[in-house]
Amino acid sequence: MSSQVKQLFAFGPYLLDTGERLLKRGDALVPLTPKALETLVALVRHGGRVMEKEELLKAVWPDTYVEEATLAQNIFTLRKALGEGQDDGQKYIETIPRRGYRFVAPVHELPYERAPASVTAAADGDETQALVSHATERASTEAAPIAAAGLTAQPMARAPRPRLGAFVIGTALVLVLALAVFALLKFSVRRRTHEPAVAPAQAMKLMRLPINGKVEAAAISPDGKYVAYIANDAGQRSIWIRQTNATSRAEQLVAPGSLDFGGLMFSRNGESLYYGAAPKDGSQPPALYSVQVPLGGTPKHLLAGLNSKPTFSPDGRQVAVVRVDVHQPKPESSVVISDADGSHERVLIKRTAPDYLNALAWSPDGQLIACVANSAEPSPGHAALITVRASDGVEQPLNTQRPYNDAQGWINIADLEWLPDGSGLVAALTEQELSPTQLWLIAYPSGEPRRITNDLNGYAGVSLTADASTLLTLQTDLVTNVWVAPKGDAPHATQVTQGPGKYDGYYGLTWTPDGKIVYASIASGAWDIWQMNADGTNAKQLTSDARSNYGPSVSSDGRYIVFVSNRGGGAFHVWRMNADGSEQKQLTFNEEENFAHTTADGRWVIYASVDFAQANYIWKVPIDGGPPVRLTDKNSSWPFPSPDGKQFVCTYQLDANAPPKLAVFSIDGGAPLKLFDVPQTFRANTVWSPDGRAIHFLDNRAGPANIWAQPLDGGAPRQVTDFKTDGVLAYDWSRDGTLACARGIETTGVVIIKDFR
Repeated sequence: MSSQVKQLFAFGPYLLDTGERLLKRGDALVPLTPKALETLVALVRHGGRVMEKEELLKAVWPDTYVEEATLAQNIFTLRKALGEGQDDGQKYIETIPRRGYRFVAPVHELPYERAPASVTAAADGDETQALVSHATERASTEAAPIAAAGLTAQPMARAPRPRLGAFVIGTALVLVLALAVFALLKFSVRRRTHEPAVAPAQAMKLMRLPINGKVEAAAISPDGKYVAYIANDAGQRSIWIRQTNATSRAEQLVAPGSLDFGGLMFSRNGESLYYGAAPKDGSQPPALYSVQVPLGGTPKHLLAGLNSKPTFSPDGRQVAVVRVDVHQPKPESSVVISDADGSHERVLIKRTAPDYLNALAWSPDGQLIACVANSAEPSPGHAALITVRASDGVEQPLNTQRPYNDAQGWINIADLEWLPDGSGLVAALTEQELSPTQLWLIAYPSGEPRRITNDLNGYAGVSLTADASTLLTLQTDLVTNVWVAPKGDAPHATQVTQGPGKYDGYYGLTWTPDGKIVYASIASGAWDIWQMNADGTNAKQLTSDARSNYGPSVSSDGRYIVFVSNRGGGAFHVWRMNADGSEQKQLTFNEEENFAHTTADGRWVIYASVDFAQANYIWKVPIDGGPPVRLTDKNSSWPFPSPDGKQFVCTYQLDANAPPKLAVFSIDGGAPLKLFDVPQTFRANTVWSPDGRAIHFLDNRAGPANIWAQPLDGGAPRQVTDFKTDGVLAYDWSRDGTLACARGIETTGVVIIKDFR
């Protein structure tokens, strides 16, 4: 460390011991890399003063040359470890644009000889701290070291972005894409007055099961002896079961075929496995099936029409699901209860879009069903836990007014399970903008939340044993970086950004006319727009301290960058700034907007509206601001203008039940000029080819997502890139045909957690 002086600093609920080289929150150690810890020490010692970047680099790396991006990565790590400035409503590390960083939280230095074992949060200005002997702290520290299991987040569930719910399959692809976009736009910053308690990490045990391949859902049996999971092998989904012990061999329960699967759960007696299934072509809504375990057999069809993981009454005689009716003028979501065989259906509660319901859990006493109610207000929406009386549908909010769970609720709640004694629920929650989903314990009836996990991984799904001694979930680790490939030549692609946790290019990248790359990154600790040379050097941050900014597009003359931001509070809109990041101006003001691109003549910005309550359309707005002009008459998204500026391409849905197509329009709108069918493996991200002769899009038919081309003359689609691993997430072509793309490697494992209570 740059200085060996032993000091003890207290700020918020944290205690920083420079002598022992550790950071604690209460009795729990906060895992940090050595350099991240040294960065924190330097900032805290100079609390309240701006530390220039060069000063920080010399303090942390005195004898080594490192780039500023490395320092930014350490700042990102610290912000995540400290809860991204959410403790006590206090931001800890402030970015000073083009200068450096400042530690802004109140800091109190304590006598080192009286080092405390824990520290509790106090109000600003309250210097009272609970002090115990240094020997006690050392004993507690050495008794239970933390095992960190990984440090890379998944900002929105799976590519292309966050999940809208725990189980959405079998609908038209354009609806799925619209829901994914809507979920992305729901992610806005929520300030909390107090950080919830964290589970005792020293006691909690986490074990990753040796299950190979791509796993999309998993569940543990009530007795904890079996684990069932959905495997995805190049788009072919199947259901497997294995014993939880490490040497067990997996057996296939349901073979791949014409159906896609989701929403696994065991029956309460452990003798059956329930799952949802729907035709891959989306011709029918998802239905509920069961299969015997562990021997398998012929699956049994139980219930038609579900859009959530099912939940069963304690006696197993009734089942509740969320059902979505997209045929209404505004889609309706309902909680439907029926007998286990699907008879005697009744609607318990209902919501009309843009509000919707998801994630259910039937209480152990059979009286209540916990449910997630998602609202559009305050924009761009929030998720709240409610309980619904199973007998008559009477609703009761689960105390969302708690000081550490403010009235705006959570960003997303993906899955729920009750504890067997009814004292609370385990939930997969997202509490902050574009942050990974974590596991929480929500007390009942108080609603008090407590973290179970607190890291940079993403977690999906909640499954408990009957005694709640074991929790099973999926843990996802995603690393993305920017690559450059001349003419899209995959074997000769060069990686130009390095390191986990920054998600460089994940939310968009583009070329400038002079050959630089403008991209979105979280290297600063928030989603911002950056610029760098084509070889990755001279990275420069263009936006800062303005909530989330992503999806850059550079005007043909290089003068402007347009992007999407929620800096105005809540909703995401299209913004414009000068190429150096100055003079930032809002261009759109409707519900939500996304996918903004400048036209070749530099006069217009073309974009898509995003509104879950009604169809989305393609629009254009003058780059200097002014009234927007609607260009399409049916549900459409992912626009991209042609190189000559005369046309644009987008996804287009002829009617509510039809699959999407690629459509080419005049830049002035009107009827489609050309329509092309797209495969089921189509993953949007439409981009016009530099020569103007084809439409490029992402497709994962062979595994990793690659770029494919649809010739405008009507020929068959052809593959453009051939990346064998690390699929393409976002991309753009320079004027000379050089490809810049964000590629990511995602690993998902089935994880068992014990002693989490």
